[in-house]
Amino acid sequence: MKSFVCVCTGNKYGTEYVDKLYNMVSRHAHDFKFFVITDSKKAWRSEINQIVVSPIFPTWWNKIHMFRDDIGLEGRVLFMDLDVVIFRNIDEFWDFEGDAFVIIQDFNRCRIKNYHVRNSSVMKFNAGQEVHIWQEFVSDPKKVINKFRGDQDYMTARYPGGPIWPRDWVMSYKWEIGLEPGEKKRSPHDLFVKQPYTDRKHGLPEECAVAVFHGKPNPAEVQHDPLVLENWK
Repeated sequence: MKSFVCVCTGNKYGTEYVDKLYNMVSRHAHDFKFFVITDSKKAWRSEINQIVVSPIFPTWWNKIHMFRDDIGLEGRVLFMDLDVVIFRNIDEFWDFEGDAFVIIQDFNRCRIKNYHVRNSSVMKFNAGQEVHIWQEFVSDPKKVINKFRGDQDYMTARYPGGPIWPRDWVMSYKWEIGLEPGEKKRSPHDLFVKQPYTDRKHGLPEECAVAVFHGKPNPAEVQHDPLVLENWK
């Protein structure tokens, strides 16, 4: 059984982000069940299985709900943030490193050698296997939230040396895709004032499956980039 899960709580992202993510996964994966963790029932299509959870935590901390063993996720679970763009088949993501928990090496890897912090935008795990993450958090959420800057620091502390995705599979849109070797990473401001990537020198790396839009911009704000326009739908 392959499960795909995302999280949509609060009002930062509209329901269209879940719809577009479902469409992309449907184009690029087979035999999966799609789930969304949410704070209230929404008018999504029937193929999107809604998991309404409580309590609701601040900002990104609601991701922690996916590690519970009582919300209906099954088999190997692939999670992605809502603000990603998928370019190619992702079936191999469920099989990568077998039953191990897999996460991204944070994108500051661009400028800091051997950067150890993790990025939780794309993760894979077995349903219920990582329930200790949820149990530790929910036993004293305030303590955990005060101790860690965000869920990524919390996950880094829990999995300091575990498997990470191949660098070419999951890339930063604003810092890695389209950059020449040695070129400085672009600032978010550049992406708004320029027509980025119309002169993309190498195109999309062949192995790149997912672009992560951490921070700003998000996919809706760079529709002038054909790479986003053609795939985020």
